[in-house]
Amino acid sequence: MLVVVVIGFIAVSIGIGGNGKKIKWSDIKLGEMLPEPQVDKGEVHDNSDESLWIDISKFSDEQYNDYVDACKEKGFTVDAESNSSTYDAYNADGYKLSLSYFSDMSIKLEAPMEMSAIKWPTSTAGNMLPVPKSTTGVFSYEQEDGFFVNIGETSKDDYEEYVEACSKKGFNVDYDKGDNYYYSDNADGWHVSLKYEGNNIMSINISAPSDEDDDSATSKEEPKQDVTAEPEEKKAEKKKEDKGALRTDFKAAMDSYEEFMDKYVKFMKKYDKNPSDLELLADYADYMSKYADFVKDFEKWEKKDMNPAETAYYIKVQTRVNKKLLKVAQ
Repeated sequence: MLVVVVIGFIAVSIGIGGNGKKIKWSDIKLGEMLPEPQVDKGEVHDNSDESLWIDISKFSDEQYNDYVDACKEKGFTVDAESNSSTYDAYNADGYKLSLSYFSDMSIKLEAPMEMSAIKWPTSTAGNMLPVPKSTTGVFSYEQEDGFFVNIGETSKDDYEEYVEACSKKGFNVDYDKGDNYYYSDNADGWHVSLKYEGNNIMSINISAPSDEDDDSATSKEEPKQDVTAEPEEKKAEKKKEDKGALRTDFKAAMDSYEEFMDKYVKFMKKYDKNPSDLELLADYADYMSKYADFVKDFEKWEKKDMNPAETAYYIKVQTRVNKKLLKVAQ
C-alpha cells in the first residue's frame, strides 16, 4: 500500500454534515492520546492502533479553539502549523495530529513511522538524486524507475540543503517551492516531490516521465494481442502501464475535484464580502454539501495504491487547491 504523506494537508476537510452517529470515546483505540471532544456525534472512518480519522458534527468556533488548546496541553506542539481552520502538529513520541474545521471538525491521528537503516537505491531513479545525509528511513515502494521514501533524522536545515542539492542535480524545471515542499522536473521529464513533514522527517518521491494522456488512450485502442502471446510479456506491459500512466478514473476524480474547488473558492470570496446576501445564502448550503462530498472522495485516494505518476499528480492538484483555500481562509 502506497503511503502518501502530504504536506500537512492544509485543505479544509469538512466532515459529514447532519448530526451523525453517537461516538463512544472509550471505543477509540487511540482515544487516550487525545482530549475527548465536547460533541459525541459524528462518523468514525478509521479506528486502529496505527491511525484514527473521525469527523465530529456541528462543532462551534469556540469548541474548535478549545479543542486545539486541549490538544496542545496533551503535548501536540512539535513543528505545529495552523491557520484559522487547521492545526497540524506532532507530539514528543512522533504521533502526528491533523485537525481541520468548517462547521464540522475532522480529527486525524497517525502513529510514528517505524524506520530503520536503509540503503540508497542504485537504480536508475536512485542515481537521479543525491544521497541524503541520513540513512534512517522507510520505503513505501521502490522500483527501477521510481520510489517513495521517508527519511528520518533530518532537520529543516538538512531538508533545505537537500532541496538545493536536487536543484543542482538538474531538478529545476517548472519547479514549485514553498516553506516545506519542493516539486520539480528535470530536463528529461523525471519528477521529484520533496517535503519536510515535520518532526525531523523528509519525504522523497521520484517518478519517471509518464506518457501523455492521448498516447495512453491511443495505446488502449490498439488491437489486442493474439491470445497466444507470452503471459510474461503481457505482465511486463501491464507493469509498465501501472508505473507510468494515469488511470482514467483517477484523473477524472482529480480534475473534477479541482474544478469544483475553483468554483467553491470563487463563491466563498463573494460570500465573505456579503454574507447577508439572500441569493448567496440560498446557495451556501448546497456548496457546503458538495464541498464535503468532494473532499471525502478526494481523500479516499490516500488509502488506495497509486503509481508514481498518479502520486505526483495527486500532490500537484492538492498543492494548487491548498493555495487557493488558504487565500479564502486568510
